[in-house]
Amino acid sequence: MISTRRNDQSSRPIAGQPTIASFGEGVGQCLGQCLGQRLGRGVGARALCIALALAVAGCTGGPESVSNPSSVISVSGQARERYFDAIEAARQRGVDEDTKAALRRMISADGFPLDARERAFALLYETDPKAVVAALENSLPRMGDVSWRRRVSELVGEYRIEELVPTLIRAWANPVPGLAGDDVRPERAALGAIVGEEQVSATLLRTMRESNPMTQANLRARCWELLMKSGDEVRLRALLADPEATRGDGMLVDLARISNELGVLPVTREEILWARELCEPSRAAFFARAKEALARMPKERRESLELRGIPIAVACLERRPSVLVDSEADLFTEIDARTRGRKKASPDFTGYGDGFTETLYQVRDRLVWSDLAAAALALDLIDEPALRRHLFEVADRDREDRTTEYGGVIALSGSGSSRGEFLEFEPRAKASDIRYESPQALFDALYTGLFHVHFHAQSYENDRYAGPHMGDFAFSDSSRCNGLVFTFLSTDLLGVDYYRHGRLVIDLGAIERPEG
Repeated sequence: MISTRRNDQSSRPIAGQPTIASFGEGVGQCLGQCLGQRLGRGVGARALCIALALAVAGCTGGPESVSNPSSVISVSGQARERYFDAIEAARQRGVDEDTKAALRRMISADGFPLDARERAFALLYETDPKAVVAALENSLPRMGDVSWRRRVSELVGEYRIEELVPTLIRAWANPVPGLAGDDVRPERAALGAIVGEEQVSATLLRTMRESNPMTQANLRARCWELLMKSGDEVRLRALLADPEATRGDGMLVDLARISNELGVLPVTREEILWARELCEPSRAAFFARAKEALARMPKERRESLELRGIPIAVACLERRPSVLVDSEADLFTEIDARTRGRKKASPDFTGYGDGFTETLYQVRDRLVWSDLAAAALALDLIDEPALRRHLFEVADRDREDRTTEYGGVIALSGSGSSRGEFLEFEPRAKASDIRYESPQALFDALYTGLFHVHFHAQSYENDRYAGPHMGDFAFSDSSRCNGLVFTFLSTDLLGVDYYRHGRLVIDLGAIERPEG
């Protein structure tokens, strides 16, 4: 449909200028001439053509055709030309509160054409810049329309809206599948346009330090996360090494302790929470053992360790201290020898992309010390008769229960013993037989535990669903913990798979049901 309006025309007819009605009649006459040979030259044919032309003109009749701009702008799913007319009408007549609210909705909600949203953004910023900030500060980080997310980020940068810097930081930190292929995230580009490319890291650091620790804790964690992803580890270690820089700041005081005493830096917001939990007085004994274990490691290994590696290191200190200094090559050889003869099963990920594997040899280039040490510990623990018996008993109960999957944590028993134990936790909610909802109590145990555990035990012949699946990968990416999933391959066999963030999986092979 072709628009008949002009952007620079007034809503009032100019002397000598045809009105919409006369324009429609003229088009009708023209159509009548064109169609006269087929419809005849009578009054009825001409009236029909005029009616059709008026209907066309009414769809894109210019701003004067819109009596109430807010009623048009507030409704999604209309023709883009209709929005153009309504926005231009609002510009000419003045933006009242109802129209302002409608413009805010257009730039923050889905269902509107991109070019109409650009015009809405421009008009709203001209009339009330604070309304643009209010519309985007909560919606941009959650925005699902990737095309508009890119464009509105560009607009924020072009207009240099400094009030939206914290919003850009939160939005940049949120993973967005549709933006995974971008070399530079649009929110990051907008931040650079506002503060200058050379000042992005300084802006993140300043925002983290100046934001309120109580009401803006999430923003502060996001700043840290982005600084780590941007390669500013040296800057952060220097900050944490300065007592004056961290004084009075609970988060930085805890992270300074983790960095200075253990040599570890958290990477994500979840790991910041994890690090702070390890600094709680109730975990003082564990922290002391962690400090002892990590002190035995080579410096390079210690400083590259993730938070998930700390409980593994403590368990190695308790059970196999040599693993703390063993080479990755030696650990790989051990795991390969111990798993080679065990039955394995691979899930079917058809339709989810290529390149996925659970084979130890094929993931060897991605393995780090924490993965190899964790896999070696897992093989040791699941060979313990008491723990293995408990795992099969839980799997049997899970198979009978159609309301949820079962799960928990494998940890060392403590109290002077280094044996493994399975801590079972009721799910937070029973939503499905193919889902386990981890409760907070599980996470509290996992801060010092070794593995998050859940079962794929819907049937005794469940090899099609062996190992972690897409929801499990999402969980590990978020939690950053080590995981084990146990899958029934037959009545007397449980497949065991180790996994962690980044969709890294090692099939450790099946274990047999203990006799009796």
